[in-house]
Amino acid sequence: MNVSSKFAICGLPIRVDTYKTCSFGCKYCFSNYRKIMEFDKQLQVGNIKSVERKLDKIFNKGEVKPENFLDVLISEGYDWHCGGMSDPFQPAEKKFQITKQLLDVTNKYGMHILFSTKSDITYDCDIRPDLHTFQLSVTNVDNRTDVEPNVPSIEDRYKFYKSLKERGFKVGIRIQPFIPKISTLDIVDKFKDADHFTIEGLKLVPQNKEHKEYLLELTGLKSSDFTQMGLLNLKPEIRLELYKPFIKKLQENNISYSIADNDLHQLGTSKCCCGDALIHKSTDFNNTAMLYKYGIDYTKEQVDSEILKCDVDCCKCNQLFTSNRQEGCVTVQDFYDKRFDRKSSPFSPKFLYTNQK
Repeated sequence: MNVSSKFAICGLPIRVDTYKTCSFGCKYCFSNYRKIMEFDKQLQVGNIKSVERKLDKIFNKGEVKPENFLDVLISEGYDWHCGGMSDPFQPAEKKFQITKQLLDVTNKYGMHILFSTKSDITYDCDIRPDLHTFQLSVTNVDNRTDVEPNVPSIEDRYKFYKSLKERGFKVGIRIQPFIPKISTLDIVDKFKDADHFTIEGLKLVPQNKEHKEYLLELTGLKSSDFTQMGLLNLKPEIRLELYKPFIKKLQENNISYSIADNDLHQLGTSKCCCGDALIHKSTDFNNTAMLYKYGIDYTKEQVDSEILKCDVDCCKCNQLFTSNRQEGCVTVQDFYDKRFDRKSSPFSPKFLYTNQK
């Protein structure tokens, strides 16, 4: 469990992954190809005891360190995101029950958790519609086992989706990654009663030739179609054209949606790119929330005001960044002070792509 370094652009910066490695083996997974969550490596499981100790200190002993970013966010009741890097309901859960152990702890404290998954089952986990919501990751409805070799069939995942809805859970669909030629409007047609849709573009790992060449051949794209933003992202003008039919269809069907690409957060209907319908409480200082409240020309003074309201201005966050990216900054406020006017930084509204025709 930690705070994401993407807190400037993510409304749910509390991240928890119950497993390190993922057995679904999706061919496009940048976590796997960056050697972060390799599906063919030995399984590692999360340390739930550390989560239990953290919650006990905060809620039973009242030990909240005002400079500790994670302490403050948890104590203020912000939602957690589980499954950002590795699926919490992958087949390993049947044996190890780490996600179950997490919920056995967090449910006692009333923690709200958004789960991201490709699974069709939650095993023996004590999931509750008053505390838990779901984002089902769907890249296609054609059972492309060449791309997602170990993912349950779309038929089984649709049954799981309907079962969750019938039991009162809020469920969103996340088209992540959006894969040209594979991600089609049929996804919207199939899940048209979803509580929210999120779209996020395909990313290539520039250092991994195998990953890059496979996805270029799969999609018919060229290297020149991508621009480097850490990972290789499709150029924003290309992504916009690909997304337009989806946005049009979502709007026609009055379905809330978000574009989760960091440079396109101004497109959407929610203050959190995971979808307000799925969220109990998200931060107000992330750029999607700022865009939602103040518009695309929001100011540094407005950001500072929201940071102060959330009591995170003095929280230390330099440890979330590699030493060459800290630039002498220590606190949340330091990073905004340093980077707000920098066009190349997601801390700045200037980072957004606005050359729309």
